[in-house]
Amino acid sequence: MSLWPIKKPQRSSIVIWSLIAALMVLVILSMTLRRSEPERESLPERSFPVRIQEVQPREVDHVIRIPGRMEAHTISRLAVDKGGRVVEIMADKGDRVDQGQALLKLDDRLWRTMLSQAEIELREAEREMRRFTEMAQTGAISTSDVDHVRARLDRARVSKQEAQVHVEQCLVTSPFDGVVNDRYVEIGEFAPEGSAVFEVLRLDPMKLTLDIPERDIAAIKHGQSLVFEIAGLGATRMTGTVTHVASVAFPENNSFRVEATVPNPDETLRAGMIASARFVRAHNEQAVVIPLSSVIPRKGEHIVFIANKDNRAERRLVKIDRISGENVVLSSGLKAGEQLIVEGHRLLVDGARIEHQDGEE
Repeated sequence: MSLWPIKKPQRSSIVIWSLIAALMVLVILSMTLRRSEPERESLPERSFPVRIQEVQPREVDHVIRIPGRMEAHTISRLAVDKGGRVVEIMADKGDRVDQGQALLKLDDRLWRTMLSQAEIELREAEREMRRFTEMAQTGAISTSDVDHVRARLDRARVSKQEAQVHVEQCLVTSPFDGVVNDRYVEIGEFAPEGSAVFEVLRLDPMKLTLDIPERDIAAIKHGQSLVFEIAGLGATRMTGTVTHVASVAFPENNSFRVEATVPNPDETLRAGMIASARFVRAHNEQAVVIPLSSVIPRKGEHIVFIANKDNRAERRLVKIDRISGENVVLSSGLKAGEQLIVEGHRLLVDGARIEHQDGEE
């Protein structure tokens, strides 16, 4: 039996030395494998096939469209000047009428009696005037007597004219060529003085009304031509002339009322039709216009790629002024002569090598 006890190695020390030995083995194996592997060749850089288009500024009109509404050029609610009973109606709803055509007649017997009496008084005054004129030429009467008879004649003429007006006011006539839109009385009814009996529309010409936003009102001038279309008529282009531009905006939406007169000889246009008017807001002689398909929207921005002299793609941030069909008009980001990539740009990154394809524009 030994005098000194033999110490057993601690378990933690064994674990540590085991890990160190394993690491050394891995290092040796890695160095051996590296020596045995052949050197790898570097991969060639990828080229992306693209098509380009040279940026060429051109003249562009900024055309905008505004909805409008067709209205009758004139709407007249015809009223009776004198109260009376309706004895005859000569037109009805939907009838075409001419200017001055009789539409309705009131009972005028009393006024015709007054007219007959005024005509009798006028004839008597004219005979007396002739007689007094002859007597004045012979000196049988004084000048003052002649003046008195002449005044009577003048009053008789006025009385006849007044009676004639009363008779004419019993007849309601159309103030213009148009169409009867409505009738408010029947035969036998009493029409009070000033009451409406007909509504007549003037349909040639028509009136186009538009509400133009404040930012566009400067582009509208009195007397200019206005082109518009009506979908219900096959989108045929028509032209009107601006006859009114409001000086005060509507407080509800800050828009200005504009009216245009439109010829309508065949009455194709009808009140209430919806029109789409177009006009030029601005003209740009050096606008940068590019295909809409060449623009990449990304995180609220708009990106395009151009080809630089080293045949590499260059990323550009552009700002769009407006979209026009399949093209966009830019306000900034590109300039004349630059080579815009219009195809193959979706896979590009800034600095990528590119290869021009045939069919470049």
